[in-house]
Amino acid sequence: MSVITDRSTSDQASPELEAYALLRQINSMMEMYNRYDLRSEDLTIPQFMILNYATAEGVPLSEISMRMLCDNSNLTGIVDRLISKGFVERRPDPQDRRVSLICLTGAGADKLRRIKPRHHAHVRRRMRSLSQDQVSELRNLLQQLFQGLQIPAVDDESREA
Repeated sequence: MSVITDRSTSDQASPELEAYALLRQINSMMEMYNRYDLRSEDLTIPQFMILNYATAEGVPLSEISMRMLCDNSNLTGIVDRLISKGFVERRPDPQDRRVSLICLTGAGADKLRRIKPRHHAHVRRRMRSLSQDQVSELRNLLQQLFQGLQIPAVDDESREA
C-alpha cells in the first residue's frame, strides 16, 4: 500500500501537504487498528482514553476533555456508559461541588491492567519499521509541531476576527 496524495489542486503537492496527508492516513490507520483491538474488550477508543486519564482519586471532566481535545458535553454520554459498565464513578469535587470528578473504580483499574500491556505491544509492533532513534526523532518532531499549533499564526488570527 502506498500513500495517497491529493493531486486535485496541482500536479506537485508541497512537502507540507504531503506530510499532512501522511499524518491523516497514519492516524486513520492507527484508529482503525485500535478500534479493532478494543472491540474484543467491549470498549471504544474514547472510553479507553477516559479510563487512561481517570484516577482512583478523580480527575475533573474538564481536564479529561481538554486532554482529549473535545467538549465536556461530548464526553458525558461516554462517561455514562463507562459508569454503567462499572469502570468509573462520577463524584462532586469536595473543593468545588460544581466540578465532576471522574474516578476509576477497581473494575476499571483491573480492565486497564489487562489491556495496557497488550495495547503497548501493539503500538510497538506497528512502529517496528522505525529504529528507536527514528521513533525518538519522530516523537520530537511531532511534539514540536504540536507546540507550534498551540500558538496561533498571524494569518490565522486575522481570519478568526
